[in-house]
Amino acid sequence: MQKLIKLLRENIFVLLVVILAIPTFYSMLKFGIYSMQDFHFFRQLEFDKCIQSYQIPCRWAPDAGLGYGEPLFNFYGQLPYAIGEVYYLISGSIVDSVKFLFIFSLLGSGISMFFLARKLWSSDYSALVSSIVYIYAPYRAIDVWVRAALPEALAFVLFPLILLSVEKKSLKWFTVLLSLLVLTHNLSLIMFLPILIVWIIYRKYWQSFYGFISAMLISAFYVLPVLFESKYIDLGSTTRGYFDFRAHFVTLNQIFLDRFWGYGGSTWGESDGLNLSIGFVQWILPFIILILVIIKKKISSSKTYDIKSFLILLALGLFYIFLSHNKSTFIWTHIPQMAYIQFPWRFYGVAVFCLALSAGLLIQLFNKQRVFLSVVLVLGTIVLNYSFFHEDIWYKVTDSYFTTGEEWVRQRTASIHDYWPLFGHEIPLTPSDGTHINYFPGWVGAEPKDGLIQSDGAKFTDTPIRRLGNIISLISVLGLIFVVLRNKIWKEKI
Repeated sequence: MQKLIKLLRENIFVLLVVILAIPTFYSMLKFGIYSMQDFHFFRQLEFDKCIQSYQIPCRWAPDAGLGYGEPLFNFYGQLPYAIGEVYYLISGSIVDSVKFLFIFSLLGSGISMFFLARKLWSSDYSALVSSIVYIYAPYRAIDVWVRAALPEALAFVLFPLILLSVEKKSLKWFTVLLSLLVLTHNLSLIMFLPILIVWIIYRKYWQSFYGFISAMLISAFYVLPVLFESKYIDLGSTTRGYFDFRAHFVTLNQIFLDRFWGYGGSTWGESDGLNLSIGFVQWILPFIILILVIIKKKISSSKTYDIKSFLILLALGLFYIFLSHNKSTFIWTHIPQMAYIQFPWRFYGVAVFCLALSAGLLIQLFNKQRVFLSVVLVLGTIVLNYSFFHEDIWYKVTDSYFTTGEEWVRQRTASIHDYWPLFGHEIPLTPSDGTHINYFPGWVGAEPKDGLIQSDGAKFTDTPIRRLGNIISLISVLGLIFVVLRNKIWKEKI
């Protein structure tokens, strides 16, 4: 009992972060599930079918594409659903597993930000403020309660941990965490790279170069098919029409002042059906700090490296915000690959990370008033933003609701253009009767005709590039485990 009390005392601020985060997900604790703009129930179900058929790593979603099947997990991050699968096997409910993942994204990001901010600002109070500002950003509510962008929401957990591994110069954790980000959401990795590179240079952590290589090797089972087999699907459909980035830039009013809240979609101009602001607290606090730093060129209670860290974070946060505005079009057009990000406001995620982390310095500047100031900032942040963290429509349903009737057809039609194989068969209007499957490299046992193969006797296998990726990943993971164990044993001997 005494050990438990001691443990609680030592981690009282972490416990406080957990308690204060509850309003962001409390509504999820009731029976059923809320309306979402994405289809994670379906993806979790398809991932489970992979596991049940011993298709590991998961590649093929048999019910996607109106039942003709699509290589969904050959290109879509698998880690969120691997975690969800563990919870599903325990709970027996896919609905609950999806909610669990979103709750984890909120709680996990707050805790991970706490440890990074405490390391950077050397203060539990600073860490508490950064954590709450990070969790309660309006964009976090958008990702969880409106868009339901699960992989992106989970990436928020990894951002602070990756930077923390740089701060601690831990190569093994840097490698593992970077691998997890690749397997969670590759677009988040791309968006996070600028701050990661800047921070590595700032901290002069050159060993991280080996971590980058190791992370790519560990995730090779996913990375290699994405690089070499994307030509077999129409990726261009993800950047055309509605998904053209030019239609989704935001205005200064939306970025800094907008308090509108809705559950619609992003559109051209300022008629968006959802909030696309960075958050009042999220940008005001760093600017207050900047003004104080300018007025007081030398602040005795702070350290030089703290000010430098703050200025770097603020500059990066502003740069990411700039990328969401149409004045940054020249950058988007000169780097064509950015088109796959689709929505410029997606950069809010990394901008919020930079600004929330930088906000912790304010407590350090007013160390004598840290308790009072922390209470005011934490409560103010929650009061201003907690109302965003709730559902639009709540469905009192179980798993069966999503696997029957019109809803099942809607689930199977979701994102049908994104992963449709380019082998001749046009996207159908009616569901498959089960006699034919979309052809994609790896299917054996039947000859393809017009992009289809007969389902009877067909078997999905790995192509040489997938097999190579699997082998590289397996060897890399075993190698990492060996190195860690060897170092541990060597230290014990010493």
